[in-house]
Amino acid sequence: MPDVSADGRMPIVDVTEPMGESGSRPVSQSPSAPTAAPISESRAARRAAREERRRNPILPPIATERRLTLVPATAVFALLLALATAADHALGAAAIAWGGLVVAWGWPELMGSSSRFGSSLAIGLAGVLAPTAVALTPDEPYLRHVPVVVALALLSMFMHQLLRRDGRPRLTQSLAVSGAGIAVAAIGAAYVPLGRTSGGREVVTVVMAALALSAVADLGAPFARARSWMLPVAGAIALVVGGVAGLFVDVVGWPSGALLGVVAGTLAHVMRRTLCTLSPIRGMRGQITAAAASVLVTAVPVYLLSRILVG
Repeated sequence: MPDVSADGRMPIVDVTEPMGESGSRPVSQSPSAPTAAPISESRAARRAAREERRRNPILPPIATERRLTLVPATAVFALLLALATAADHALGAAAIAWGGLVVAWGWPELMGSSSRFGSSLAIGLAGVLAPTAVALTPDEPYLRHVPVVVALALLSMFMHQLLRRDGRPRLTQSLAVSGAGIAVAAIGAAYVPLGRTSGGREVVTVVMAALALSAVADLGAPFARARSWMLPVAGAIALVVGGVAGLFVDVVGWPSGALLGVVAGTLAHVMRRTLCTLSPIRGMRGQITAAAASVLVTAVPVYLLSRILVG
């Protein structure tokens, strides 16, 4: 109980906050005090940053390494496809099926799938059945059974995920890897009808010549000055080779040959350069897979352009 003074009044108690060591009173902070809002970057600054990245792209170190197996593997598969298609459409389908098996063999590892066996099974199913179905279709449209094959491959992909007993880690990534591999393997089947149409075999020969020689541009990856010119050089080589090859084939002609060559060569180069940013590309398995995928992925645009330009 506080002391009472002689006149019966309570003493005055100082309730002010104590002084700090520097003589100043501490400032009480309210929990509801507003905090400083983050400074938003202006549109001009974001645009300038994008332009700087465009002029000076930052590539991972792995994308600047030389791939000695990738270039000859691309040329060998392109030559094999051209010779097989020129001989017979069934042999062309066998070459496409072999490329699909190569993709099934290395694609899951290249993409880092968590379920490699199931991914390889689904991709291999599409890679073998799609060209086989096209080769066995008696009349046009030759590609009418390919959607059925793709549906079966997707069904096997999902069934495998349901049967997994490892907890399905990275399920979304596994499905994405399998779906992309199925697409690449099934796209290659569009080369098979060219072996059964007028001028189609000549188109495949011209395109494969342009695609094989344009792969030489990939050798410029280790050189900083040449790196930014790799895509234009690949397109220019494919343009010239396709045009020159078209001169010797009356059915195709040099304008159509040049256009077909530059489209196929550029698309194949972009595919290889994209896959060269993945770590497994350092191995021979990854490079052979990337080579086969870069050839197969060009089938649909080549098929469409050949039907428009050649007939």
